[in-house]
Amino acid sequence: MKKELPINQRKYHAFLSHAHADNEIVDRIYHLLSEVANIPIWYDADYLTGQIASDLPKAINQCRNMIIVLSEASIKSGWVKKEYNLAMTENARFDDFKILPIRIDGCKVEHHKDLGFLETTKWIDLPNGEIDLPTAHHIIASIYYNDVDNFPGETKDIYISRTWRENEAGLANFVCEMLDEMGLRLIGDFTDQAGFDEGNRVESIISSCGGLVAILPHRGKGTTSKYMIEEIQIAQKYGLPCVIIADPEVELSKDLAELAININFTEEYVETQPLEDEIEKLIEKWKPPSKPHYVFFSTDFDAQKRKRNTIVNQLIERITSMSCLMGDKIREGAVQKTITQKISESFLMIADITEENINTLIEAGIARGAYKNYYLIAKGEPRSPPFMFRDQQVWYYKDDVELIGYIHRLVYPYRRRILNYELK
Repeated sequence: MKKELPINQRKYHAFLSHAHADNEIVDRIYHLLSEVANIPIWYDADYLTGQIASDLPKAINQCRNMIIVLSEASIKSGWVKKEYNLAMTENARFDDFKILPIRIDGCKVEHHKDLGFLETTKWIDLPNGEIDLPTAHHIIASIYYNDVDNFPGETKDIYISRTWRENEAGLANFVCEMLDEMGLRLIGDFTDQAGFDEGNRVESIISSCGGLVAILPHRGKGTTSKYMIEEIQIAQKYGLPCVIIADPEVELSKDLAELAININFTEEYVETQPLEDEIEKLIEKWKPPSKPHYVFFSTDFDAQKRKRNTIVNQLIERITSMSCLMGDKIREGAVQKTITQKISESFLMIADITEENINTLIEAGIARGAYKNYYLIAKGEPRSPPFMFRDQQVWYYKDDVELIGYIHRLVYPYRRRILNYELK
């Protein structure tokens, strides 16, 4: 029997459950999520074969969430009820499998007892079937569990080098829970990325943290994960304080063995004092990262765009788990010099050059000159950008809803994984 994938390794981010009577509205939802935002969505118009009864469980088992479109037609549909019941089963088995309801015609959920769970669940309302800026943001943001409000103000980010194999995860889970309880934010790489440190991705994430904790499993004959050893070496390269926790059977090089503490772990007992002592030392030695990660968003700041800019800022932080800076929020020092520095040190920069505002173009030029990751977006039909950007792709959006979708598409590859949320 084929083993089921963990939620965060599944191909599709959501299964789109709906009644075919609502196809016109559902197509718009799918267009936003899949074609604009580039979120993998399982949609029966694309994937369902003739063997519907057997395809449904397989399809839902490939998805991380279910989006259920609620309407008078869908809550009467036998297939939607079947999909909903399968999703409820998945939700009972996996805490991080979510059901995300979107109500499109004010249907009375409370009149349908077999959908009773939805009475106490927040849903997104599209009363006229139209997607506006706030609802587009809500739909996309709801797919993610990251909540930056859980870590207000300054945080102590620690990179976690650990196993995700179920048979090795006991000690790693225990250590992560201890770190979480001690107020540290736990940073990791996503398991659905293409390969180890492709494009120095892992090194960049580690350099954005103020310390590292590695939990090394034993994998036979004294060996452990070579990738975890490489992550420790990256942290040492940046002078980060490290805590190395190893299974007693792991054979390490002399320099790492001198740093490591050996922990015998069983479900019944683990000696916590050595761990607590090392974590306390790590907190004392923690230092602000040399290369903190944040996104700089450059745009016009007229009053009409204030709400839009706030939503873009919130979505970027939700998806990436990084701060999002904008020039109008910078007050310290010589503002122009500070903005130049912030752009030059940013991890990612996005510039909206719709109006070809001189300040926005200058800021985009700073990102280009500093060889930063940067993207250009603009509202309207495709057209020739200013000369110095004609060798760059410009992502053109027709309205603020498409803008939200393209923001997701552009920032998603740069996201960081916050492990604290997975411990709740």
